[in-house]
Amino acid sequence: MRHFDRALLPSPSEYYARIGLSLIGRGAWRTARCPFHADTRPSLRVHVESGAYKCMACGARGGDVLAFHRLRTGKGFVEAARELGAWR
Repeated sequence: MRHFDRALLPSPSEYYARIGLSLIGRGAWRTARCPFHADTRPSLRVHVESGAYKCMACGARGGDVLAFHRLRTGKGFVEAARELGAWR
């Protein structure tokens, strides 16, 4: 039986770099332009260890790169997990 394996998700730094999200700053929480609205200045906060994110302007939020990928692509859990290599 196939299942989700969180350990196989890409690291947040790897995932966000791969999709072209430029993270600004130092420390655990970084800033970026939010891809979910017409962001004119960086309003998205991203936690580089957990992958959690929250946009201070549009309210987009989630707890990891899988949640971000699902919101960005509009895909369901299983399909998004497959695309990220975490479904086996």
